[in-house]
Amino acid sequence: MKRSPLLFPLLALLLVSGLASAQEAPAEPATAPTRGLTPPPLVGAEAEDVPAPPDAESPEDAPSGSRPSVTAGALPDARPPPSKDPVPRVAVEALGGAAGGVVGATVLGSFGYLLGSATVGCDECLVMAVAGAAAGALIGIPVGTYAGGRFMNGRGRLGPTVAGSMVGWGATLLGISLVNSGGADAPPAVNAALFILPVVGASVGYELTHSSTLRAEEAARQPHAPQGVRLMPVATYGAKGPHLGLLGSF
Repeated sequence: MKRSPLLFPLLALLLVSGLASAQEAPAEPATAPTRGLTPPPLVGAEAEDVPAPPDAESPEDAPSGSRPSVTAGALPDARPPPSKDPVPRVAVEALGGAAGGVVGATVLGSFGYLLGSATVGCDECLVMAVAGAAAGALIGIPVGTYAGGRFMNGRGRLGPTVAGSMVGWGATLLGISLVNSGGADAPPAVNAALFILPVVGASVGYELTHSSTLRAEEAARQPHAPQGVRLMPVATYGAKGPHLGLLGSF
């Protein structure tokens, strides 16, 4: 069989063209940008009115029922601290107690006089007036002392103030009976001076509770220190004889 003389050149041409197509074309070098161009001017975008989210409402626009409630204990005490000097507070307490006693005795004494003159007649209306004045003084002195202490930012309580006033009334009655014993009456000035004892007793009762309340408030504000570890020796006696040990607390 005879082979064509053009067969080998044709096969060689096909192989060369396949190898050329398999090779990758080299990347073209990047061209540098033209220096003659200028960037365009910057123009800010128009601000759009973006509505606020529905849950971001001001406290004034929020309904009253949706506002967070604050308890009274979480708020600081609005009253100013009491003065460390007790003399002005005690003076105002004494003036308030004396004024309260005078006003109470005058009001209830007048009421007793009017009530007695309308019911039992004028012969015994003075007895009703004296009883009313005594009741008014019993009520007015502790109330006036308590009001004076609170006006001066005191921390006392009304119950001990009333108790101190009652002790003062007992001392007044005892003093009147003692100074007028022995067959001779004491001067009226001495008897009148003894009626200051209920005012003094009411002020003492108020000041005692004022001091205890301040100590309790100071102890509540101070941080509690850790107790630590405490050990205590313990001795017991059982069926097998004496035993020694340690009792600890922390």
